[in-house]
Amino acid sequence: MDPDASDEMTDHLVDFFDQIASAYDDWAGGQHGRVAARLVELAAPKRGEHALDVGTGTGLVAHLVATKVMPGTVIGIDLSDRMLSIAREKKSKNIQFVGMAAERLVFRPETFDLVTMGEALAYLSDPTDALAEAHRVLRPGGRLAVSCQRRSLSTRAQDLFFQGLAPLARRHYLSLPRYSSERARLGEPDVLPQLLGAAGFDVTRLTEMVTGGRTQNAREWTDLMAGAGPLPYTLIRSLGPRYRTELEAEVESAMASLGDPDDAFRYHHSYVIAVARRR
Repeated sequence: MDPDASDEMTDHLVDFFDQIASAYDDWAGGQHGRVAARLVELAAPKRGEHALDVGTGTGLVAHLVATKVMPGTVIGIDLSDRMLSIAREKKSKNIQFVGMAAERLVFRPETFDLVTMGEALAYLSDPTDALAEAHRVLRPGGRLAVSCQRRSLSTRAQDLFFQGLAPLARRHYLSLPRYSSERARLGEPDVLPQLLGAAGFDVTRLTEMVTGGRTQNAREWTDLMAGAGPLPYTLIRSLGPRYRTELEAEVESAMASLGDPDDAFRYHHSYVIAVARRR
């Protein structure tokens, strides 16, 4: 991706997270909070450690880590001012939130015992550079804990819906920046360990977390899917009442085409969680 396109994508993502910040913690019945709790459980922060939370968002991971490392410290970084504002509302004496890019950390080498990346890797401008920076600021033997969505475990209903987003955008003359399709594979259990290994980490734990459910109708479905990423959010929120109704009718028809009523409106949220040590 050329620098101008990368900057455009970064601005698009920051705008997306600024807009969904107030609803982020409650999305899908608190799904992000459950992933954060599992990540922290596997990362096993220890009393007195110093931690960095990359892509901290509303601070879900950072605040959980902070309670476990006290009197150690946590720094959470993100580019979304609105997310950081919400993170700062939850007061904690041993945590600080800073606007900073994951690919350009200002910290000295070997500063932290633990680096966490909760659902952040696939959204970063350059995941390889971000992992290199995490490696640089970790002490030898320090731990990196990463959660990343595994998109290949989406349901038939999700696949059908997301396949229709590009035609929907063209129909409404919307041109939105997007990462390459390779990003969708970062959360695969055969891809993430290779990426971490190439960055100088040895994976010590790899596990999966899968949750899911069903919505009752097309309105609930589109509301839920709007929070799944910048593309569906921008498309769905840009539609006026008439076109939103048309979209919901198309969703109803698409769900009926699946044949099995049990498949209609069913969704999975699947994540791969890896813990690795810095070589």
